Amino acid sequence: MGKVHRISRIVGRGGSWIFVAKLLVSLVAIVFAASISVTSSTYQAEFGSAVQFPAGLLATDKGFSAAPMSVSPAGTSCSNPATFSLNTTANTSIIAGDLVYDVQVNATGTPLPAFTKFNVTLSVGLNTFGPVCIQTLATITGSIDCKFDVGTALPASPYSFKVTIQ
Repeated sequence: MGKVHRISRIVGRGGSWIFVAKLLVSLVAIVFAASISVTSSTYQAEFGSAVQFPAGLLATDKGFSAAPMSVSPAGTSCSNPATFSLNTTANTSIIAGDLVYDVQVNATGTPLPAFTKFNVTLSVGLNTFGPVCIQTLATITGSIDCKFDVGTALPASPYSFKVTIQ
């Protein structure tokens, strides 16, 4: 019986340390749980989108983003269109902080007539933005980013948008 008595005393002492350790872990968990905050987020949803463009051009949706700075309009008239080259942009007047939609227009391998002009428009919900005017040259190199300032907010979710190049 002496050995059993010793083992029970050792386990009894260790049991109190286990209790103290569990108590400390519980207190730490309560402290961390007290400092956690939960925030909710509201997301917008696209119901659908459509991009219509003629043969010989390819339009790539680059999405919506906030404008970091204001930008003067460029290529908003077919008397002064944006032409295909490196880093060309055609845009409506852009105000810093507003939402801007960007669609990149590239030429494909299908030949296009030289000096052909195209109007690019954006419709979001019931609102239409643009047009901006783009023009082919004798040889097409590069691309044109067509950017549209859509204001400070998108329509109520879900919404749809359409890009037309004609």
